[in-house]
Amino acid sequence: MKTSDLAFSGIRNIPVYLLGISQLYISEDKIKNVLAWFRKNDFSHYAPLPVHDFGNDRLTLTDGHTRAYVAWQSGISEIPVKYDSDDIVASDEGIKLYQNDIAWCDRFNLKSVCDLAGRIVSGSEYKRLWEDRCDVGYNLIINSSEQEKVLWARLHSNLFLFGVSEDKKRLFYENTAGDVFVFDAK
Repeated sequence: MKTSDLAFSGIRNIPVYLLGISQLYISEDKIKNVLAWFRKNDFSHYAPLPVHDFGNDRLTLTDGHTRAYVAWQSGISEIPVKYDSDDIVASDEGIKLYQNDIAWCDRFNLKSVCDLAGRIVSGSEYKRLWEDRCDVGYNLIINSSEQEKVLWARLHSNLFLFGVSEDKKRLFYENTAGDVFVFDAK
């Protein structure tokens, strides 16, 4: 595990727009839950959001995208953050997974929570579009060999391979518009 130049201890206030993101959607159900307790002028109960540098020289949210989004929508320009060095994030596996999530965001030109304004979906859509995507992405990144990934990517070279089912029988692709295609593995 490499120590980042951006790592820090304690809590820092960082402008919201400078924080990178690692998810493509926000659940409107989660927004409602955050709004139930959120107070714009009282940060005493507002836990710092976890961030990590995944090698792109940028602090990226590892959790708390909805809280950061609500803060930004409420006109708050800086939020408290802490450096996330938990094993689930900072392990080799965690870094690979988060780097994959960041690459997904880059493909859709999503750089900060501000860019998620048009990507708020219902709770069921969030599960289908984000949580299920993360599951098949995990299978591709962690449970598949490099040889398998290359082979599968070549099967539909006009599409972007982003996942595989746990049993490796279904492959998940998308086009540049984000339309998803599922094919049987050959």
